[in-house]
Amino acid sequence: MEAGTMPRGCPRLRVWLALGSLLALVLCGCQAKEPPLSPGALQFKNEIKACIKKLQASLVEPLAQKDLQAIHNTLKEVEPEALKLCRMCPFQIGVLNHQGYTLTVYPPKKDASSNFSNYDVVIQALNNRQTTHQRFFLQDHSQLYIVCAPVLRGDQVLGLVALAIGAADAEQRWGLTAPEFLAIDFNR
Repeated sequence: MEAGTMPRGCPRLRVWLALGSLLALVLCGCQAKEPPLSPGALQFKNEIKACIKKLQASLVEPLAQKDLQAIHNTLKEVEPEALKLCRMCPFQIGVLNHQGYTLTVYPPKKDASSNFSNYDVVIQALNNRQTTHQRFFLQDHSQLYIVCAPVLRGDQVLGLVALAIGAADAEQRWGLTAPEFLAIDFNR
């Protein structure tokens, strides 16, 4: 046999090695990994996830029954505990229906918009059934961080819970920067 040549069974071996390498790349290399978070960003992520989890569990029945008063009462009961994570921050909690329309906001706010159905963060949360987040720029050039999470019963989306916090407040409380906020994966 000449140097550089392979026995007859080797083309099959090459195919299996190539397929195995490709499979390893797909399984290991294609998953987006969350960059390491600062201690403040990690604390923010964990506190927001805990708040969302509590709100989701508390809102299933009121949303399923489409009972606006019960939804509002649930937020009123859960909100003081949820706000422990940000006592010094203006923190808003909103509940949207499965179409992206606001059902209630807590603490109550008269000028709260009612239709968020065209917002990417809402569309993604409804379609993907996962927590999504986005940064918004307000008219006064300040920034607002929004985290939206679906409220599910089985595979049915009953609505969304949305948390909003000013970027300046998040930076003051947790040292959270905009790039860090955008890099957080709230689903892990």
